[in-house]
Amino acid sequence: MTTPPLNIVVVEDYQILREQLVLHLQAEGHVVYGVDCGEDLDQLLMNIALDMLVLDLNLPLEDGNSIAQRVRKAFPHIGIIMHTVRVRTSDKLEGYDSGADIYITKPASMKEINATIVSLARRLARAVPSSFQLDLKGYKLISPNGESVSLTASELLTLKQLAIAPNGFLEYDMLLASMQLSYPEWDNQNLEVHFSRLRKKLVPIVGNNPSIKALRGQGYQLCLQVQIKNA
Repeated sequence: MTTPPLNIVVVEDYQILREQLVLHLQAEGHVVYGVDCGEDLDQLLMNIALDMLVLDLNLPLEDGNSIAQRVRKAFPHIGIIMHTVRVRTSDKLEGYDSGADIYITKPASMKEINATIVSLARRLARAVPSSFQLDLKGYKLISPNGESVSLTASELLTLKQLAIAPNGFLEYDMLLASMQLSYPEWDNQNLEVHFSRLRKKLVPIVGNNPSIKALRGQGYQLCLQVQIKNA
């Protein structure tokens, strides 16, 4: 292998191909996970520092383009390789618009996939952070100019879940579930207090700009461009 070990997730619903890709990339020295849908990917994103996705497009429930869009928004420095049977130019353009770094069509050889990962890893190593950075290890949110505020575990999880959610929005029930909270300890009133305190805490680095808005009767939406920093 000509690149340092990476944390890679293969998102592929065809089990045989998924297992082949996982085994091959593990043999190259990477830490590799295999999932068959966006929901299982989200569970991994909550627990690991991910470097790269090998992403199929034809997936159950949520397709690869939708997954790429929201992962790219929350984790802008993750490498996204779309690996798909879709070969039309329009499909490729949509893939790149959705956030793909590289678009390769099936069937691709294991050598081609490995070379693609090595090339993309080199490019990502030169990436420069921008916007707000959510530092998961340091428990803080960092502004584009380097100012930061410390966060509690629940505040960190709140910002993370909103950052990875589609359009930065979560309904009340989804927010509670993603934070592993439940009634009656947490209800809408408790959430309002939680978010009010969080907004006040963020004022020193966001100024008068809105950080999180409540959508009455629906849930909460993140107003900041937040990128997640795993390492």
